[in-house]
Amino acid sequence: MTLLTGIVAPLGYTLTLISVIWWPMMPHYYWLIPTSLISIALLINRCLVFAWVFIAMSVALIQGNLYKHQSEVLYRFGTDITIKGRVDSYFKKITRGYEVELTILSINGEKLSFFEQPSVKLYTPVELSMGDELHALVHLAPVIGVRNQVGFDKEQYYFSHRISAESILANGSHFIVRSVDNWQATLHQVVVSATENSPYQGYYLALIFGDRSKLEAKDWLRLKQSGLSHLVAISGLHVGIIFTVGYLIGRASLLVMTLCLPVAYRHKTVRFGLILSLLLGLLLAYFYAALGGFATSTVRALIMLAVVNVLYITHTRIMSVVTLLVTASLILTLIPFSAASASFWLSFLAVAVLIVTHSVVCHQFGLRTVLYTHVLLCLLFIPIVVGLFQGIAMASPFYNLVFVPWFSFLVVPTLLLVTVVTVLVEKARFVWEWVDGLMMPFDYALNLSSWFWFNAPAYFAFYAIPLILVLVLRQGISLKWFALLLIAFAVTLPLKQSGQKVSVHFFDVAHGLAVAIKQGDEAVLYDTGRATPTFSMARAVVTPNLLALGVKKLHGIIISHADNDHAGGENALVASWQPEWIKKPDGTKDEQLCVQGKTWQWKAIRFEALWPPNKVERAYNPHSCVVLVSVVQGQTTIKRILLTGDIEKVSEILIARTISDLNVDVMGVPHHGSNTSSSTFLTRLIRADHVVASTKFQSRWQLPSESVKQRYIEQGAQWYETGEQGQINFVFFDGELTVSTLRNQNLDPWYRQMLRSRVE
Repeated sequence: MTLLTGIVAPLGYTLTLISVIWWPMMPHYYWLIPTSLISIALLINRCLVFAWVFIAMSVALIQGNLYKHQSEVLYRFGTDITIKGRVDSYFKKITRGYEVELTILSINGEKLSFFEQPSVKLYTPVELSMGDELHALVHLAPVIGVRNQVGFDKEQYYFSHRISAESILANGSHFIVRSVDNWQATLHQVVVSATENSPYQGYYLALIFGDRSKLEAKDWLRLKQSGLSHLVAISGLHVGIIFTVGYLIGRASLLVMTLCLPVAYRHKTVRFGLILSLLLGLLLAYFYAALGGFATSTVRALIMLAVVNVLYITHTRIMSVVTLLVTASLILTLIPFSAASASFWLSFLAVAVLIVTHSVVCHQFGLRTVLYTHVLLCLLFIPIVVGLFQGIAMASPFYNLVFVPWFSFLVVPTLLLVTVVTVLVEKARFVWEWVDGLMMPFDYALNLSSWFWFNAPAYFAFYAIPLILVLVLRQGISLKWFALLLIAFAVTLPLKQSGQKVSVHFFDVAHGLAVAIKQGDEAVLYDTGRATPTFSMARAVVTPNLLALGVKKLHGIIISHADNDHAGGENALVASWQPEWIKKPDGTKDEQLCVQGKTWQWKAIRFEALWPPNKVERAYNPHSCVVLVSVVQGQTTIKRILLTGDIEKVSEILIARTISDLNVDVMGVPHHGSNTSSSTFLTRLIRADHVVASTKFQSRWQLPSESVKQRYIEQGAQWYETGEQGQINFVFFDGELTVSTLRNQNLDPWYRQMLRSRVE
């Protein structure tokens, strides 16, 4: 019973704090009174499991209400405020300036207490260094991200880093920057200067300072395809390496000192020396974490190390699972909302996998044990990698087997040594060439990684889990049971459906449009979202979500018109997918044209262009390619989808003259729901069951127009907005239509409501 309590109590505490990220609302801090009283009563009655659950509730209430209070303090004086803030991160170059994380110290001259100080993401036209103090007039903006099946979740990321808002320092604004002596910033500048001619500068800054701003998209692609992304960011692995280096230095130093002592006194230094060596390792790990500005991942690793070392020094023997749960409890208490970060789960899953694999291979010794553990670790991480990256790096087991030790024993220690030498001896910058030499094999391997990368749909992760568990646990079961488990797994695989299935997906690409029409494992895309020199919705949203849907081939692309928010990602998609055809109103060849009267077939789907009447030199809003997409069964049309681009009222009137009344199942609202479109000519002629406006939540254009929205609703249509509901999916199967959205306005977690609307 004591053993069960020892596991269940920290498990209950941990799960309660994790659950905060899904709460639909954050209760008022008044609820601290009953939760605290119940906790005390349960402790008195020795109901420890339930007591720790209620203690966790109290902690969650404190954390959540403090975060809400910081947001309220931030917006108390409006959205245009004068601030004094401290830069807490290295700057990152973006399309228009730079971005940094800033802690607000005062607002409009009113100093904030430590617990009231909110963090914001600051966009600035000038470079700022870590530790700088900024006095400026800034404009506050809510945190609004896109929500799709996969891809970067901005709102969740900001929440996990306790960032309350975005702030903008506009060009021409008056501001004062006070540079504060900061050893991290000084070291950072020394390394930047010393490595300015090195092709690996981005990797060095990431490894030493956690500054990944110099790594380009192509670098991240190579790292993803090799399965080595975890090597180039300060993480638990690197903190552990530095701890080990410090520990070994301490042991070696004490060994030398011990040999100098009389034999009679040597045994007395053993215990004392062990503690000092562990403390030296922790001290070096702390210093390394400080270089990265105490990023969440490094603080998490420090807490893990501290827990393990305390248990070791005090000779406390508890199960590995309990140690893991206690560590998780401490991290979730000291670093609120960590569970919203993918890195939290990766860290603990890695440790959990090591615990499981240790139990499987504990009877083996030497190199075989290491290799077997490594293989099991790679197998168990396949579902996680597929879920995050929609693919499998087949070379990852070999690459990690080679480069984890390579970085652990050579690259990272050498980097820190060279950094110290560069600081002490200014003319010794040539030593960086040694590190360049160590990076060359790594660089060569990355160049080959694309050969071993295979795309996999997100649902593959779900089906891979039972098979991998069966393989991992193979040693503990007989061949007969192993075969039965494999058969059970096989029958759960999705069988080829006999009916006809077509799905339409309106991706959330903020202000823009990207719609995928999927049939089998192929898709056709209508518009591509926006792009800038450093960012593309096609790469960030469209491609990952196509892969997650199981699309293996992008059959074709339709570009409604040439505006960036519709056509910006064309080049990126062509490079990634090599579609068979591209249709647009300003196509250079006849087969590329999307003009009135053109029709074409793709399996069970027929496309008919309703607009524009003729080819144009450059397609603007009025020339948008309007396409009627029909799902056919034999000669019968069973479902219709109308995609309208950004057509305007004049175009709508002219279209109305060429077609009769039209009933459609799904319709894309013209021009994001603007008053310039969706005239009564169009809405009376076309009756839609479901209409979708592709919008950005609370955009500066204030779209969609409320009058346009009401016009469709009065016609009996079901209204959807990507800005409000995220990715919207329509699935047609055997004549039936099902609809799903990524956001549920009533059940959206409390922090999303707060970040997007500034109130919960």
